Amino acid sequence: MKSIPLQTEVDFTLVKQYVILPIVLDVLERDMQTIGTAPLKMPMIYVRNLRHVQNQVHEDLVRIRKQLRAHGLKVYEEKRTKIGVEVLYICRGYHHTFSMLWSLVKAEVERYLSEYLNVDLNEEV
Repeated sequence: MKSIPLQTEVDFTLVKQYVILPIVLDVLERDMQTIGTAPLKMPMIYVRNLRHVQNQVHEDLVRIRKQLRAHGLKVYEEKRTKIGVEVLYICRGYHHTFSMLWSLVKAEVERYLSEYLNVDLNEEV
């Protein structure tokens, strides 16, 4: 009898990125709309910078989707609930679940955005 192939750390990371990156895109879109209506002197500079980051995130999401296929991963259901995000996916023929609380999602989105914007979160303001 064959053993069930274990999910690797790479598989888990790809699924996590696949969940987080669309949320990063949502946050960027909302922030661009807010900046566009804010009484700033030059809002287009900020919006263009965020649009550039949005394009980078989109490119990374396309890359992640290709890697998911290459690793035999398929996300077939994603639910955003009041408490967090729940994902059902297949890894090499076996069904798995992945969930994150909104507090963890927020922390991950902040981490990703800080990397894209080259902001050190440990630096004091």
